[in-house]
Amino acid sequence: MEAVAKLNNYPTSPRKMRLLADLIRGMEVEKALGILQFNPKHPAVPMYKLLKSAINNWEQKNTDEKVEDAGLVVKTIMVDGGRVIKRMRPAPQGRGYRVRKRSNHVTIVVDSKNSTAIPGIKRQKAKTEVAPVEEQAPVAKKETAKKVATKKAAPKKETVKKEATAKKAKPAAEKAEKASKDKNTNK
Repeated sequence: MEAVAKLNNYPTSPRKMRLLADLIRGMEVEKALGILQFNPKHPAVPMYKLLKSAINNWEQKNTDEKVEDAGLVVKTIMVDGGRVIKRMRPAPQGRGYRVRKRSNHVTIVVDSKNSTAIPGIKRQKAKTEVAPVEEQAPVAKKETAKKVATKKAAPKKETVKKEATAKKAKPAAEKAEKASKDKNTNK
């Protein structure tokens, strides 16, 4: 069973927070905590606390299991843009530059390895069972109908090209014949 933890309106740009999120996405929780604990970037501290919160939420949902035995994984982590506070900074010649103080929303979903692997297996079996031989036959008929239609259309294009080249070749051949006759008559 998965557990979720959210952090809203943390005053860091989403791009900076996504760099950390990409480091720990899909990773085991123990490794992710170690990476965040020793990461020099300033958003690593709230991300570390958020991950700890997600782990505690998972413990509260699954009171009969231990975190070490479950093999928790950071299933999904999303960083979305939050509100933007707009300020003005003095600029040369009486102008003002806009400063956007961005914030972000982070959502972490933690789940055990065992529960994430089971649905994937069920989905694969379901896909193979759904495709019986009867359903494959109409698809093959449609494909053959398309092939036949394309085969009929292809010769038309080739004949048009041949006719066009023949028309172009005729005047050139006629000019060559006239030129050879003129040479013969001039001699």
